[in-house]
Amino acid sequence: MAHYICIIQEGQEADRQRAALEAGLKDLAESTFGDRPDEVVIQWRSMAKGFAWTAGEPSTSSIVVRSVPVGFDNDKREHFLRAVCDLWVDTTNCSINEIVATALDGPLPL
Repeated sequence: MAHYICIIQEGQEADRQRAALEAGLKDLAESTFGDRPDEVVIQWRSMAKGFAWTAGEPSTSSIVVRSVPVGFDNDKREHFLRAVCDLWVDTTNCSINEIVATALDGPLPL
């Protein structure tokens, strides 16, 4: 089963755009891995205001973690991670420096 964990900042654009981001992540899961959208699990975790900081300022960054098959091809991994970042930038108007995407081999530790 496909599994994402999305860590976002409360009140930021990613928080307001969850539905669009979720649809995009499911599309990427299907086009990249052949996952059926109804089998994709996306967990959202919001960081409360004041709990995340970058360079002394409240953080505006998001983190997306996805489980991938063990030994997933590096070229495909890079393409997928770029697509996740592009989705985030296009949907939220954040800068590329405000999205961190990670693909971990095997199931995610919950």
